[in-house]
Amino acid sequence: MSLQSTPALQPITESPEVIAGYLKELNTAALIMSVVHMTGDTRLLQELPTPRTLDVVAAGAEAGEELLEGGYTPAQVADLHQRALAAIADWQARGATLEPLTDATIQALYRFMCGADVDPEYLEFIDEEVAIDGVDRRGLHFDDPVLQARAADFPVVVIGAGMGGVLAGIRLAEAGIPYTIIEKNPGVGGTWYENRYPGCRVDVPGHSYSYSFAPNHDWSSHFPLADEIRAYFDQCARRFGVTPHIRFSTDVVAAHYDDETARWRVHVRDAQGEESVLQARAVISAVGQLNRPKMPDIPGLSDFRGPVVHSGAWPQGLDLAGKRVAVIGSGASAFQIIPELAATASHLVALQRSPVWMFPNPGYHAEVGHGQRWALEKLPYYSKWYRFWLFYTSVEGVYSKTLVDPEWNSTRSVSASNDEMREALTAWIESQIRDPELLAKVLPTYPPFGKRILQDNGTYLAALQRDNVEVVTAGIRSVDGQGIVTEDGRHHAVDAIVCATGFHADRFLFPMQFTGRGGVQLNAQWSETNGRAYLGITVPNFPNLFCIYGPNTNLVVAGSIAHNAESQVHYILECIRLLLEHDLRSLECRQDVHDRYNERVDAVNAATAWGSPLVDNWYKNAAGRVTANLPFRIIDYWKMTRHANPDDFLLR
Repeated sequence: MSLQSTPALQPITESPEVIAGYLKELNTAALIMSVVHMTGDTRLLQELPTPRTLDVVAAGAEAGEELLEGGYTPAQVADLHQRALAAIADWQARGATLEPLTDATIQALYRFMCGADVDPEYLEFIDEEVAIDGVDRRGLHFDDPVLQARAADFPVVVIGAGMGGVLAGIRLAEAGIPYTIIEKNPGVGGTWYENRYPGCRVDVPGHSYSYSFAPNHDWSSHFPLADEIRAYFDQCARRFGVTPHIRFSTDVVAAHYDDETARWRVHVRDAQGEESVLQARAVISAVGQLNRPKMPDIPGLSDFRGPVVHSGAWPQGLDLAGKRVAVIGSGASAFQIIPELAATASHLVALQRSPVWMFPNPGYHAEVGHGQRWALEKLPYYSKWYRFWLFYTSVEGVYSKTLVDPEWNSTRSVSASNDEMREALTAWIESQIRDPELLAKVLPTYPPFGKRILQDNGTYLAALQRDNVEVVTAGIRSVDGQGIVTEDGRHHAVDAIVCATGFHADRFLFPMQFTGRGGVQLNAQWSETNGRAYLGITVPNFPNLFCIYGPNTNLVVAGSIAHNAESQVHYILECIRLLLEHDLRSLECRQDVHDRYNERVDAVNAATAWGSPLVDNWYKNAAGRVTANLPFRIIDYWKMTRHANPDDFLLR
């Protein structure tokens, strides 16, 4: 099986008048690229300025002139639309055929889209991501019959059928490697299967939150809801033949590495409690970081007489309309839940420990228009460049704002550029809050990026200002049968308690028990909450064990986790290639290589806003070490994971 990354375009049957209306919905930068593909003429690239990302807050006007997406003026966009209409008509008249672009033209497209000269390595990165030639460069194929036979005798157990697990299954099948996926839930989707709370949606654009080889042009909104995301991964599992390889409603209890046979014995338990053991040459953990809900440790919580629910385990059919509801937490889940519950609850108490910074995003709840869907399906390479625009603008220009300036002296920011971000985000929050008392509660005093920055179009702050909503910042003392007692002595009578209190993010592979070479226990090696891995993927003392979304691979400002998962799975397949090509039994990360990498991870993380001692967050363990986040730019991590260096491993 070879994956095709450029699906066939649907024919254009719409009239020029309809097309003209559709063009008004499109991303300008991606449309410019599509016009060049249709015409083969690069003069447009000299006549228009390169696209740029406007200020996250003040994107309304610059120098008194209205600027649209990409920094273009209305006149420039109108002219482009006229050119696009002519290009589409001419392309159709030629039978919708495209002349191959020269390497020089492709390089010009890359440089234009990035807005500056870029080094050759970055051009390779773009070339792989955009894949203009339709070649998927991230898979593994064996043409040699000997290697094909070895691959067929290399069974792999994958744990988890979320984004990473389904992807691993697709790539393993492509390489001719047999695999079984163990999934604790009854369906595909991972965190998107489990998180079913009201308002649950992704906070990166949906058109970049998909596999590069399986773009989805059918998202109903630009930031899709959980049901759609779950359906997408389920569709991919079915489309690529992964579903028959999944054992649903089954837990991995433990896994033991046998030194003599160089095989893993994976102990599983199904929904009926029956246990069995699977033999595997390799194990891939795709359980992620956010999959085991963490209930708050509050005295008396078990005494409450009403429903107590966690956002990550929302009961099907739960109806809280007309109820008095308490929401504990103010992170990403609470941010989405509160507006939904506030619209129907008789009273809602938002128990906030810490306020959140948020990016203003007018399109956060916006539906994808007919024009956008039309272009994704029918305009040459528009979908490719639109995905790259979303991807690139989320990576570049923000990372530098997260880095600590050692000379900067403030408790509210970590550098001059970070402080500029703080001032801009502060102005946006202030523009929405009328009540000074509420403003004092919701305006963060820690540096931007110190905690996860959320996205909003004003919905959250509007919900907090409803008459039936109260924001409480006093700590929680206890819970009784009728409600919650806060540290100020107040009793908040409620009918239901919603715990949006996160996950055991610092307990990787929890609660499974992994035993490696020589009987080493993974939980002991990681001291329960201090997970470390080389590239977040491989661990000393645990041969042929690989992690997807493992320690220090969470993205803060570095782009889409979908891209990161593809880098990790590609690297894992490169490791398996080493084993098969050299007919080896095991591959194990060297301790010194692992340690040097993690020293670098810790040093860079400590020099970021989220690693600053000024903030507490879920990225850190109890000792204050950042165990969750990848501190590097995504291109740096892409370079690290392109090839598996044999010198990094103990090969047996």
